[in-house]
Amino acid sequence: MPEKLFFNGDIFGFIDNGILVVVTLYGIYKERQKGGSGVIGGLFGALIGNALSDLVAAVIDPSTRHLAIGVFAGCMYVTVLAYIGLKLFKKDF
Repeated sequence: MPEKLFFNGDIFGFIDNGILVVVTLYGIYKERQKGGSGVIGGLFGALIGNALSDLVAAVIDPSTRHLAIGVFAGCMYVTVLAYIGLKLFKKDF
């Protein structure tokens, strides 16, 4: 019988993708409610969902807890850059 059923980081992965899928689908749903295609809602749902899910997962998983704030900040930098890019080039999308 195996000594450990799970691997280091698997708690992180499960929580990370679980939160990510819920927030991404919510972003698609909200944009479609407003008459959009769901693409931009999905994009920002995924970006924000990824930042939040990485933060929560890193805090919960003892093997990654020390990285939580830095990972969240890095994710949010990309989210802000994507927002700026969208505002500058929205007509091209």
